[in-house]
Amino acid sequence: MAGGGSLPLSAGWVARKQTSYDELTCVSGALWWLQSNPDLGGASQLVRAAPGEKPQVHTPLGVSVGGWLHAYGGGSYALGPNAQWIVSAADSKVYQVSPDTAPRRVVPGDDGFLYGDLHVAEGALLAVRGTDEGDQIVEIHPEREEVRVLVSSSGFLAAPRLRGGRLAYVEWDADRMPWDASRLVISDSAAVSRPATVVAGGEEESVIQPTWGPDGALYFLSDRTGWWNLYRWDGSARLVAPMDADGAPAPWEAGYQSYAFLPEGSVVLTVHDGLRTRLITIGADGSQKELDTGLTSLKPYIAALGNKVAVIGSSPASTPAVWVVDPASGALDRWAEPVPTPDHDPQPVSMPPAVCEARSGDTAIRYLLHLPPSGKLPVPLLIRAHPGPTAEVPMRLDWIVQYFTSQGFAVAEVAYRGSTGHGRAFRQALYGRWGEYDVEDCQAVARQLLADGIVLPGAVFITGASAGGYTALQAACRRGPFTAATAISAITDPARWATTAPRFQRPHAATLRGPAGAVRAEALRIPVLLIHGMADDIAPVSDAQQLADGLAAHGADHEALFLDSVGHYLSSPASLTAALEAELRFYRRFIPAAG
Repeated sequence: MAGGGSLPLSAGWVARKQTSYDELTCVSGALWWLQSNPDLGGASQLVRAAPGEKPQVHTPLGVSVGGWLHAYGGGSYALGPNAQWIVSAADSKVYQVSPDTAPRRVVPGDDGFLYGDLHVAEGALLAVRGTDEGDQIVEIHPEREEVRVLVSSSGFLAAPRLRGGRLAYVEWDADRMPWDASRLVISDSAAVSRPATVVAGGEEESVIQPTWGPDGALYFLSDRTGWWNLYRWDGSARLVAPMDADGAPAPWEAGYQSYAFLPEGSVVLTVHDGLRTRLITIGADGSQKELDTGLTSLKPYIAALGNKVAVIGSSPASTPAVWVVDPASGALDRWAEPVPTPDHDPQPVSMPPAVCEARSGDTAIRYLLHLPPSGKLPVPLLIRAHPGPTAEVPMRLDWIVQYFTSQGFAVAEVAYRGSTGHGRAFRQALYGRWGEYDVEDCQAVARQLLADGIVLPGAVFITGASAGGYTALQAACRRGPFTAATAISAITDPARWATTAPRFQRPHAATLRGPAGAVRAEALRIPVLLIHGMADDIAPVSDAQQLADGLAAHGADHEALFLDSVGHYLSSPASLTAALEAELRFYRRFIPAAG
């Protein structure tokens, strides 16, 4: 327990527990991944681990891996036989790195492009690079700091995959999102002018994650059935394993790889089934077998390691870690986990989450309910609206949730309409109704918990970050069960955001916005707390400041915390500590005194 066995958890302790893992892959029998450590201010390092060895950092101190292609980056490193290349978070350019030497830039430094989606195949280093005018797929020649353009588009490009001179990639138009309408294309990498062939996708289909299989066929995920399922193409497309579940999350970042091939011919795939992510094997005959690993949340990175697979997984009792899974038995071997903090390393302090369901009109809304460890009811409630809004609710140990449950709150994480993991129709249900359906769904959960006697009346709060912050603010504009709201890095004006958001995200903003419109200071019915980074380049801080000024002018009950040198994410321990402490203080103002 925190503080040598005492509760509650401190915000500073929680902020120092935010180690993350991403972009897992396997090369020559060793695993590689990106690891972000709080002690480095959220900087990401490239890490290598071989069987029987401790993980070793392969980037120099002070170098952070991760670019800003399409605003959210991804595909931030690639591995050759004798070299490693990364995208630097400092300038989104490509560098060759080693643990003991200074990074060497291998692309022009003044070309105006942001790089990402790196991939090595057949001796070629491929990348996607973009500007506000469009994207290109390029082959990088590191020794000469030169690039050769293979594909150009005024829209977007992703996932270049090369096999036998054939280049497969995903493209989508400038006014669409990749999870709505994208195309899988094959072209001749040596003949740029030769017409390309569209093999899957279209206006009502999302195609993602193409990979050449060991059998020479091209595999990909498509939601043409309403769910992202795995397909195999060798002249025509065949559904490998039909299921009413998504095999991947929405592709916010480049480089996702949600399936891997095993030597005996089977495929291992993640399955996002509501609030739980499962791991299954698909046999050559299409048979499916779930692996009983105990993991309930998996990041979209799977890497084959001989007859086993490596994943980044977590559960209600464990935070994300790198695991190696034996598909034959489901047995787990942990290869990397967060380093315990020096003072204390508590076990989970609240009960495992319950998967619950509420009715919002005719729609079933699922949510995770975390109750405080005391077991006493009723208690204050905190509704969490996830970002995206095309994101999902992961079933895993989250120390931010535990921070509030240790303080006596129940926490409900709501998979409102618009969430990923529930099929295409549910994912698109929020289009044109943002600020309405999501609010109604969060209200429905709160009302159910009030009716069940779990929640203390007058102490019902809602919080959200980014798009979830807009949900929280719109909830504050409506009559309903909420006492107060917190909006972190919030979008406040969808119409304006459609013009100020990064190019990648503007179509999403345009598709989502509806009658709810901008959040107006005079419309807010309950107190709000605004938390925003001054360096936010996704949700402009000026919008949050304008809202705060409007609230002050109307004499409305509100608080605001603007954090210097902080971007869209509260990635440093200092910024997260300040935000958590401010949020808790804010809620405590409204909780009735025990009596």
